[in-house]
Amino acid sequence: MTPGEFRELLIRAVSGDHAAVEEILLLYLPLINRYSVIDGRPDEDCRQYILIHIALNIGKFII
Repeated sequence: MTPGEFRELLIRAVSGDHAAVEEILLLYLPLINRYSVIDGRPDEDCRQYILIHIALNIGKFII
């Protein structure tokens, strides 16, 4: 994905496009999974917390 394509995707997500939000979450899912590990084990609650907060707050992102 080029920077321009990502910018367009982000603009759509910030404006409320649910498909764009889902695409961003899928794009960053490997990173989210990596940071949802507690004591060396994947923590599903932590992962869900991160995903929910991204989805709820992406509309506040200033482009």
